[in-house]
Amino acid sequence: MDVSLVALILFGAISFTLLAVAWIIRDVTARSTVAVGIGRLPMARDESVHRGLIGRLDLSFHRLMVESGLTTKPSAGFFLLFAVGLLFGGAALIWMNDPIAACTFFAIGFFAPIPFIARIRSKRVRQIQDQFPDTVDLMSRAVRAGESLDQAIALIGDQGPEPLAKEFRRCSKQLEMGLGIGAAMRSLVHRVRLLELRILATMLAVHRQTGGNLVVALERMSNVARDRLAYQRQLRATSAAGRMSAFFVALAGPLLFSYLFFFQKNYFAKLIDLPLGQMLLAIAVVLEIVGLFWIARMAKSDY
Repeated sequence: MDVSLVALILFGAISFTLLAVAWIIRDVTARSTVAVGIGRLPMARDESVHRGLIGRLDLSFHRLMVESGLTTKPSAGFFLLFAVGLLFGGAALIWMNDPIAACTFFAIGFFAPIPFIARIRSKRVRQIQDQFPDTVDLMSRAVRAGESLDQAIALIGDQGPEPLAKEFRRCSKQLEMGLGIGAAMRSLVHRVRLLELRILATMLAVHRQTGGNLVVALERMSNVARDRLAYQRQLRATSAAGRMSAFFVALAGPLLFSYLFFFQKNYFAKLIDLPLGQMLLAIAVVLEIVGLFWIARMAKSDY
């Protein structure tokens, strides 16, 4: 391979890496004068503007970064993934001198961190779901003691468990800046797509408009949330073996493909050269994707 092309690839990879690292350092070290940067908080946006495949992918990645609780902005996260992909692809191109292998390693470097971020998002949402009943009880006791709804939300932000307390601190800051309870709760639902929070946001918005016994409503909601949480825990326990079996079955295909691609290139070349092999490989990939999508839809929990 030409030395100038290798140098150009390395320069691009290093440049993108430095840009992504600098962007992340700026996001982590930047602090505003208030405890929570309201200007950087995502609000409930009109999602109808995200049309087309690119728009839906951008919205999905934005949700993933926001719901994971990471301090990195979605744009900085995308640049970091792109830089990692360039590093992997450039290293594979120099080591193997194969453009196909370079593209493969670029895709691995770009997409491999996404499941880990999704795991962080899932763990954080599950923590919020576990903390929700006690948080509603705390709000109910605060309202029963004579606190207003805004004061109860601020109390949860100060004394509640993390990470749910952080979200209520953001709502409290938004209320202090003059935002209505309905808009603040819609912003909370946008940041954390959890069914219980959606019901709570609707209930608080309706109570602010029509009134009623908020204490009784909060106590009933806390009991319902505990029953629903117990049911979901039982469901996860009974389906754990099936989900683990599906994971290993789904992993067998990509592992076999990787073994043939990197260690049995002669067999892989014969498979690619034959039209029947190409057709079987394409069918296998399509069936693998359909199976993974089907399992993910069945195992998906309500946020």
